[in-house]
Amino acid sequence: MADELLNIVVKVTNAVKSDKIRRVALSTTLAIQKDRIFVKGESDSGGKIGKYSKKYGEYKKSIGKNPGYVNFRNTDQMMNDYGVIVNGDQYAFGFQNPENGAKAEFLQERYGTVMHVNDKELDIFSEVLVNEINRS
Repeated sequence: MADELLNIVVKVTNAVKSDKIRRVALSTTLAIQKDRIFVKGESDSGGKIGKYSKKYGEYKKSIGKNPGYVNFRNTDQMMNDYGVIVNGDQYAFGFQNPENGAKAEFLQERYGTVMHVNDKELDIFSEVLVNEINRS
């Protein structure tokens, strides 16, 4: 039993060190998080990010976009720029373009935390990581 447990710990440690496995788990989690934020308009707690003002809702409707709830998506620039950022051996979700990062900060000051990884996304990350470990 102890040998089996040690084998699992070694596999997990090696997998976490594996760039390929980390990238698969991060990319999967990112896709789910982007859908939550930019399509469904949900905060990290699972509720709606917010509602647009009447005037801005009318503007969104006039350009053929969803006027009903905030989804951090108007031109798609932020959504397309949001991804996995690599700095040495460190990984994070973020923006390549600093202007989009500033927009996200502004929006979160207004609507609350949105861009954080929530429990569901963390569970998915863990599940994918374990599945990839088992495949290797």
